[in-house]
Amino acid sequence: MSEITALQHDKQRLTEAVTQFVIDRVAERVYRAGDQLPSESELAKRLNVSKPVVREALGRLSALGIVQIQQGKATTVRGLSVAPLDQFLRLAVRVTDNGLREAVELRRAIEVEVAALAAERATPLQVEPVEVALEKMRANIDGDFERWLQGDLAFHVALARCSGNALLEHLVSALVDTIKFTQRALGMQRDLRDPAATVARHQAIVDAIKARDPAAARIAMTTHFAVSDAVIAEIARDHRRLDRY
Repeated sequence: MSEITALQHDKQRLTEAVTQFVIDRVAERVYRAGDQLPSESELAKRLNVSKPVVREALGRLSALGIVQIQQGKATTVRGLSVAPLDQFLRLAVRVTDNGLREAVELRRAIEVEVAALAAERATPLQVEPVEVALEKMRANIDGDFERWLQGDLAFHVALARCSGNALLEHLVSALVDTIKFTQRALGMQRDLRDPAATVARHQAIVDAIKARDPAAARIAMTTHFAVSDAVIAEIARDHRRLDRY
């Protein structure tokens, strides 16, 4: 290993150590959302590293959405952000050869469990936004397609909040752009979609949740996604459909 390579490796190791130091303190709630971090000079002295190493570590933390850097102001800790995962998924879905199919499979793997947990845990107050979103879909069965999509997205996001699992809720939040992508891609196939049947499937999910029946909720959500398979297969057969969205 050359001297230059060794120095680069050492700097990378030190940068990772500083990055992990801050992450650990955030995880341990030593640093909380809104708190100011020590200055670059203070961190460098405390961790026995150079200021450029600290600066690079803070840049990494900013890219991860953990801290906010503002010129001329102290670096502050941000609340949990799904932005890095959202950006990754947004790109991954579009550069993957079978992005639409795989995005729907990812949603199914997550949202079937979300529905089951919602049936176990959701309060009537939490279910209300789900029903409001469903009514927005119902009101636009033959109307404004954009408002239909807004209702469909709101339904699935509100359902995640019913799961009682903060990590699942964060994950669905990170998937919002991916959910929009799949909903628009499938919804634009006007000759293949049946809005009334789609609303009925959503209603079955709500009914199972209100009945506090996790097994029925799983079946209802699985059935909902199963209908997408035929549409995806048709899109794959006719690549011209891909140009519509």
